[in-house]
Amino acid sequence: MNSSIEGRLLIAAPVLCDPNFFRSVIYIARHSSEGAFGILLNRPSNLRLEDIMEQARGHRPRRRDAIYVGGPVEGPLLALHQLENLGDVYPGGVWLTSDDDHLMMLADRPDVSARFFSGYSGWGPGQLEAELDAGGWMVGQFLPEQLYGDAERIWEVAVKRQGQEVLRSVIPDSGKVDPGVN
Repeated sequence: MNSSIEGRLLIAAPVLCDPNFFRSVIYIARHSSEGAFGILLNRPSNLRLEDIMEQARGHRPRRRDAIYVGGPVEGPLLALHQLENLGDVYPGGVWLTSDDDHLMMLADRPDVSARFFSGYSGWGPGQLEAELDAGGWMVGQFLPEQLYGDAERIWEVAVKRQGQEVLRSVIPDSGKVDPGVN
């Protein structure tokens, strides 16, 4: 297995045309020889948190968030957030929970950075490594603001950052180069 990319971003290469992952950015929470688990960060759905909570739990929360599609694998409602000790912590200081009591608490805390997801992205043993080797994905650094930032721009910003990283590795002082001077 290649080295683990836990806590990093999986960024869809521009050539990746799979509709589930086209122009997607995924936070990789777990990656080992047994497979990988991640949450797609930039796919808002038409579902709203307040509607889901009211319908399923009879409670109208204070938050008015969209529910994001975390990936093509069905799963429970999840929340990635920054409220310490509420759920499990993952690399980069990201907290993840699917516990009903935790979700209710987060739904009533508009002061806490959080994003809610339905479903997740998963890969079996060796599957993600094969996709990486085939060039379907780029691996980038995770910054917490990407999780809570503008979902429309996450992919574009991540791809540009990857390009800048490549330039820095090839041209040591690329940040000081004036492209207008040839």
